[in-house]
Amino acid sequence: MTIKRAGAIVSQVARRPGGRSARVRRAVFDATLAQLAERGYQSLTIEGVAAAAGVNKTTVYRNWPTKASLVRAAAEDRSAGLIATESTGDAERDLVALLTSVAESVASSVGQALIIATLSEADDPQVQEARAAFWAQRFEATRGLVASAVGEEATDAQIDAAIEHLIAPFYLRALVTGGPIDRTFIERTARDALHLATCPHAR
Repeated sequence: MTIKRAGAIVSQVARRPGGRSARVRRAVFDATLAQLAERGYQSLTIEGVAAAAGVNKTTVYRNWPTKASLVRAAAEDRSAGLIATESTGDAERDLVALLTSVAESVASSVGQALIIATLSEADDPQVQEARAAFWAQRFEATRGLVASAVGEEATDAQIDAAIEHLIAPFYLRALVTGGPIDRTFIERTARDALHLATCPHAR
């Protein structure tokens, strides 16, 4: 009888992919990004996020003990679902897809709020650590696609340089010049970065 009940429980769990913890995580991340975009980093609190997500604040603190670690985790989750990193074998097409997703991220209210948070809190050690960890994770996730585009023989340093050449113009326009980030700009940036990365003199 006990075995049957245990088996029934296992079957029930198996039919429920993700389960409660996945739903809690999704609710917390959604609330974090929504409040960041609405209120800014300074006014964001773990207590406020917990209330908006409908969970106990101790649940949030247990998984993300600081505000910086919470925002970093939410940002990484958002990027993983938004930034295109799949390689199809068509180098320019893949880079255009990557940059189109970067453009959408940078232009969104959440993307703007994340950029502002890292700039306005640049002296905060926790923010510095979270920012470094976030970009290390994003570079790692993007290296495969960029390596396929620029050549598998490229070193990690060359691949990272290519990633910087790809995304830097978007942040320049979003934060400094205010220039348009349209399809023409995206395609030109992809071609320029690909040319620079594959040019023998650049290696």
